[in-house]
Amino acid sequence: MTINYVVTAFVWLAVLVTWLVVDLPDVQVAALTITSLAIAGLVPLWFFPHAKTIWAAIDYLVYRSTPEYATRDAAERAQGNGGRY
Repeated sequence: MTINYVVTAFVWLAVLVTWLVVDLPDVQVAALTITSLAIAGLVPLWFFPHAKTIWAAIDYLVYRSTPEYATRDAAERAQGNGGRY
C-alpha cells in the first residue's frame, strides 16, 4: 500500500506541476480537480500488481538474507508454514 501511495503521489505531483506551468495564470480548477480525482482513482488500480511484486521481492530479499535462515536446514524452515518451504 505504501509503494502504491508513493507512486500515485509522485504521478499526481508531476501532473500538477506540469498543469500549473502550462496553465498559469488562469488555472482551470474544475478540469484540474477531475484530472486529480482520475489520477487518484486509476493509478493505484493500474500500479497494484507492480507494487505487490515489488513488495514481495523486498520481503524475499530481507527475509532470506537473515543469518539464522541460512543456518537452519530445510526441515526446520518448514515448521510453522505447512511444509511449503
